[in-house]
Amino acid sequence: MSRRGGLLFAAKRKTMSTRFHRLTTFALIALSLPAAAEPTITLEKIMSHSRWIGQWPEDIRFTPSGHVMVLRKKDSRGQEVLELNQQGKILSTYDTASLPSSFSRGKAGTLFSWRGDLFLETAKRQQLTQTGATESDPRWLDSTYFAYRVGDQVMVRDLARGQTQQVCEILFEDDPVSKEQTFVDKQQDRLFPVLKEREDAKSAKASASGIPKLYLGAGKELVRAELTNSRKDILVITAPGGTAKRDKMPDYVTGDGYVKSEEIRVKVGDDPAANHTLNLIDLSNQKRRELSFEGLPSWTKARAVRVEDARWSNSGRLVLMLLSQDFEHRWLVEVDFVGAKLQLIEHLHDPAWHSWDLNEFGWTPDGNAFWYQSEKTGYAHLYLWDGAKSKPLTQGSFEVSSIKPTPDGKNFVFRANRQRPSQYDIYRVDREGKLEQITTLGGNTGYDLSSDGQQIAFLHSAIEHPPEVYLQSTKPGSQARRVTAFTNKEFETIPWTVPSIVAVPSSHQARPVPAKLYLPQGGAKAGGAAVVFIHGAGYLQNSDEAWSYYYREFMFHTLLNQLGVTVLDLDYRASAGYGREWRTSIYRQMGTPELEDLQDGVAYLVKEHGVARDRVGVYGGSYGGFMTLMAMFKDPDLFACGAALRPVTDWAQYEHEYTARILNTPKEDPEAYLRSSPIEFAEGLKNPLLICHGMLDDNVVAQDTVRLTQRLISLEKENWETALYPVEPHGFIEPSSWLDEYRRILKLFRTHLRV
Repeated sequence: MSRRGGLLFAAKRKTMSTRFHRLTTFALIALSLPAAAEPTITLEKIMSHSRWIGQWPEDIRFTPSGHVMVLRKKDSRGQEVLELNQQGKILSTYDTASLPSSFSRGKAGTLFSWRGDLFLETAKRQQLTQTGATESDPRWLDSTYFAYRVGDQVMVRDLARGQTQQVCEILFEDDPVSKEQTFVDKQQDRLFPVLKEREDAKSAKASASGIPKLYLGAGKELVRAELTNSRKDILVITAPGGTAKRDKMPDYVTGDGYVKSEEIRVKVGDDPAANHTLNLIDLSNQKRRELSFEGLPSWTKARAVRVEDARWSNSGRLVLMLLSQDFEHRWLVEVDFVGAKLQLIEHLHDPAWHSWDLNEFGWTPDGNAFWYQSEKTGYAHLYLWDGAKSKPLTQGSFEVSSIKPTPDGKNFVFRANRQRPSQYDIYRVDREGKLEQITTLGGNTGYDLSSDGQQIAFLHSAIEHPPEVYLQSTKPGSQARRVTAFTNKEFETIPWTVPSIVAVPSSHQARPVPAKLYLPQGGAKAGGAAVVFIHGAGYLQNSDEAWSYYYREFMFHTLLNQLGVTVLDLDYRASAGYGREWRTSIYRQMGTPELEDLQDGVAYLVKEHGVARDRVGVYGGSYGGFMTLMAMFKDPDLFACGAALRPVTDWAQYEHEYTARILNTPKEDPEAYLRSSPIEFAEGLKNPLLICHGMLDDNVVAQDTVRLTQRLISLEKENWETALYPVEPHGFIEPSSWLDEYRRILKLFRTHLRV
């Protein structure tokens, strides 16, 4: 204490001339430093409609005849489909937001559904239906007949005779014949015989039509209806009818000036877990046999199970994927139609949760073997089941996805990040596990296999260049051929910052954290500012070598670089592409491992790039908004300021399917919600915070931000503000809204990072 007092006393004795000399020196130094140059790219340009960049493809499909269809954004409010020949010439443009799907190949041609109708393609395309109803899921039963769905009903088309027949009438009501009559029922029949006569006449007419009535009982809803190839039996899968309370989303800016309210998703914990019911029904006599889950490994009556998906072989074998409604168990089972039972192919238990993707499966074209995707080794790989046992066809520390068997059944084509986590290429593997690389360009965002298996059409992109369409033979060593040029020259001439993929050392676990590093020209300046961007979705990979979903942020980061700001974009734990352990590390503790990774990211910026510790900001949307709040509340000195966009503020208010996987339910696991919800830590806010939210957000509802706003008011916090966007959903549509939001973000960074 005395020493400090002495220093203070000595400081007070400094002469006026010394003070003047020091201040003058500081002023001269300040005048000699060049002011940060204004960026050559503007927010107005970045946030304008993406047409100025080019209308790049977002998904791709080979048609049976060898043409290529691509889905792309038409304008800010819709999408369109282009049909191209193999030279890239546009043959047709369709005003629709979907590509053809549910392809079923047979001797008479390829069936598919598109825009709510059915098509058959051989040498030419033939439209089979054109109705106001939605026809979907066509599937060949033999060389002449195919089945399809219209709403809850199953139809069969005889292509040779051009006849269509409804297989049965699925009714969600009690069977009037088997229903026990009450006193009132009997009285009505006795006093008013005309009513019974009319009902009997109606039943007689229905019977004469030859359409069996399947009374499934009141209070149920259809999950799937699967018709056997013989057309004699149907597997009807039902679930209890939806009774869960749904959230509401108000709309304040309407055509008539009155506030409207729309019902949206069910909140976590409000979706009651209940078994799906599997009834195998003989269509000739409506006799039904229930397929039991009894005997499945780890199944108990207390563990509710649902049917997630189904796949038929060409020969009429059916495999179902079952998922426990605690999300921990997955079963692949074949349906034994003779014995009315389920035969196990694979059971996979995950003590955390099964991912909503990485569950692909299907039959080889010959119908003799079954393939599937599994994370049993910690990475998603391809397995082949021959009817008795399974064997892995791929293995290693990489992930396999978009699996497609070749028409001859000898090989499987797939997408994988085998070389390094950030690079995706297309590979093929034979039934013995011999692996060969097809493409070598990296940056693949999607592909499709031609109907003869001889070509792939794929979308290739780079970090700084949107996807274009390429064609290539499936023969390894062949050359890819680019057939489109959708990107505009103006965009290509701008000197965008191309970030490098770096490994950020972790002080919390063995593996480093992958990240994109955007450096200003000439490198980071000692004592300079930095921004950490947090991608959304949680389970998403953004530190890869392809064009990003966050393309506006990519351009914004170049703008920040031109202002001298370094940017770091982390694939924190929970991100996709790095295996099961990385994905599930947030189980029951969302926001904890990710915050540790953010802390390591800031330490890396300071140590390796000389960034000033007090000049680091943060921003992100959706899950990135959630993590911005967790950082600003739980480690208040980590970031000088932050912008949380459309953030989840309380996981107990979010939807069931996403949240219950990771945190269980609030009733089962309240501690997980208390440790994972930013609103519980709002008292920690210290530094400036911007919150932005679209009021028509039916994903993360604006109520999340409104509740946090009230919490911050109650805590008497300062240096925060909220901006609401009345006509915007989760992902903004209007360029003016994007511009307003990012003007606020840029102002926040320029003010508080001293840029």
